[in-house]
Amino acid sequence: MWMPKLRTLFALLVLAPVFALPGTGAAAGDLPAPTSVTPQTGTATVPPWDPHPPTLVGVRTGRHEHYDRTVFDFTGGTPGYRVEYGSLVSQATGTTLPVDGAATLVVVFDGAYPYDVATGASTVDLGTVHNPRLPTLRQIRSGGAVEGKISFGLGLADRVGFRVLRLTNPPRIAVDVAHQPTQPFTTERFRGGAGTASQVRITSVRTGAHPGYDRVVFDLGTATAPLISVAYAVAAPTTIHVGFTAATTQPGAVAGPNPVPIGLTQARSVSFAVYDNGTVSAFVTTHHRTGYRVMLLTNPTRVVVDVAY
Repeated sequence: MWMPKLRTLFALLVLAPVFALPGTGAAAGDLPAPTSVTPQTGTATVPPWDPHPPTLVGVRTGRHEHYDRTVFDFTGGTPGYRVEYGSLVSQATGTTLPVDGAATLVVVFDGAYPYDVATGASTVDLGTVHNPRLPTLRQIRSGGAVEGKISFGLGLADRVGFRVLRLTNPPRIAVDVAHQPTQPFTTERFRGGAGTASQVRITSVRTGAHPGYDRVVFDLGTATAPLISVAYAVAAPTTIHVGFTAATTQPGAVAGPNPVPIGLTQARSVSFAVYDNGTVSAFVTTHHRTGYRVMLLTNPTRVVVDVAY
């Protein structure tokens, strides 16, 4: 089958938002904010030898109550995809392309074309950089298209949770990126958690620098959370104590090194103490006493502590 020369430029067609207009509330049945930051993949709905492969015909964005959405519209079905945090790379040269934002979510479609393969007619002009300036979604640009692959970079205000949805009638792929947390930073004690986990199991500690705050994530190896208490330690005013209390006295388990060096602007290190009564204490040392916020997330279960600059 004759294949026309792939175009290296593209423009994004800005259409109506998916469910809600910018500045409006979410539509009925809107989804909660996504929380996962792990790579997500999907397979094509048509085989690679199909004479009418997925063709990209437009890109549109919309603001929802808890997230921003980018929709990639196709004809002929939807292609395979991989979505993950990283750097946008030019398909033509292999060089890294700048994308406005503190983090870049890279979307790569496999088995998709920006033109009609039968006629060679362009279905999207691949050259415009779109700047929606939504709460999280700041910019969209592409690395071009070559050999059935089309790449995009979503420039985000922060590294946040995302999800990918394959939708039909018409065929499209939506990428949702969560809005940043709106809860304020405070020095008041936090208490929460289901308290139903029979054991405290901390499988890993992850950290990251964000605009205006450092983030410490405690990954838990249980389906539900233990009781959680967060407060500055009385004896160490610049140390945040994170207490984990299980539903039983089964000794807790903490994987990995102890202490865990961090060395960010505010969060410096995390150390653990495991007790025989089913409790575990984590001590987050900070540069100076400041506000923090706590989020309890599920799927997977984790405790997030953000420490403001």
